[in-house]
Amino acid sequence: KVITDFYNWYTKNDTKFQDYKLYSSIKKNDMPPYKINWDEVTKYQDFIRTAAPQLGEDFFSNQKKMLLQCDSAFKVDVQDEIPYGFDYDWYTNSQEDPQYLLDEINKNKPWVIKVEGGNAFVELKGEYDNNGKKETSTFVTLYMKNENDQWKIAKIGLD
Repeated sequence: KVITDFYNWYTKNDTKFQDYKLYSSIKKNDMPPYKINWDEVTKYQDFIRTAAPQLGEDFFSNQKKMLLQCDSAFKVDVQDEIPYGFDYDWYTNSQEDPQYLLDEINKNKPWVIKVEGGNAFVELKGEYDNNGKKETSTFVTLYMKNENDQWKIAKIGLD
């Protein structure tokens, strides 16, 4: 329910995420080298924290670690035109439209759920056609954590 509620909300609101300029060019507009705009990251996370209660504090901590990695990569690869870490949707862990993932979630295929104490690992699986043969694939993997007796999304995708 937590995952389904989040993706229903996200599919309706994903364009609002584009309002935040999490990185910018150091020299020319939209050209490398880039840097993370940490004040904007704070505003971005405040918006999500308020709007999406399905995401837990570990999610925000993990997202910040990922943005630190992006900022470090920007300093090393000063010529890459596609900013490291910004070439896919962090919430679907793909380049697909959020509606695609939501449609897969709503097909009610069995999910792989492993719970260990206050942590859980969830794989959302579905089928696709591979040249006439039905194959199973994992569409997204999520880590969950129990915070104050409520399951929250702690991380989306694998490292």
